[in-house]
Amino acid sequence: MNWMIPHGAGEGSGTPADRVFMAESIFLNKKQCFWVGEALEIAETLAEDYFQVDLGDFERFPYDLQTLENLKNQERTRRALAQVCKYEYRHRKAQYTCGGTDFYRICLQDDKILNTVRTESLSLLKPLLLYVVTHELIHVIRFSMDPKRFYLSSKEKRIEERDVHRSTYELLRPFKDPQVELLLERYRPWWGDSSGPDPGIPALDNLGDRA
Repeated sequence: MNWMIPHGAGEGSGTPADRVFMAESIFLNKKQCFWVGEALEIAETLAEDYFQVDLGDFERFPYDLQTLENLKNQERTRRALAQVCKYEYRHRKAQYTCGGTDFYRICLQDDKILNTVRTESLSLLKPLLLYVVTHELIHVIRFSMDPKRFYLSSKEKRIEERDVHRSTYELLRPFKDPQVELLLERYRPWWGDSSGPDPGIPALDNLGDRA
């Protein structure tokens, strides 16, 4: 997963208009962005219960979520459905000491997400957004609770990715929706199969080196 520090820092098959938009646009439309907001709200509620944390505590969990239209160039990737970027802010507290604040941004790659559902069914978009947002939020929580997790070797990143897929499954398993259950089973090989992930299933995160 590309946990990078940037430099310088529809339901059913959709309406005919939805299908035309999906075929032409690389950005989520207004309704689909609303689904992202819904997904984040659900993910936050489930994660707070699962990790026993208060995500409203911004000092402990400083993060936001942006879709492709609002991303800077360095926050975009062609290699995954989403990535987490970390910003490090430093300020002088006294003459010889400096303090800092970290901030995490969940960067959804609309074009990659839309391309994924275009190859199958538009009905997968809403549950896929829920899975992706939940998965990335878990990464943010784990980074915030243990900042060293952000700086891992490639091998350690694969282990982290496996653990986060497992946690995503556990969070969403009680969510009784056939499409969500389908995605949970599709991503099960990323954490529960000794043979490893199915190469036909798109990666949620960029596993490359940090920028």
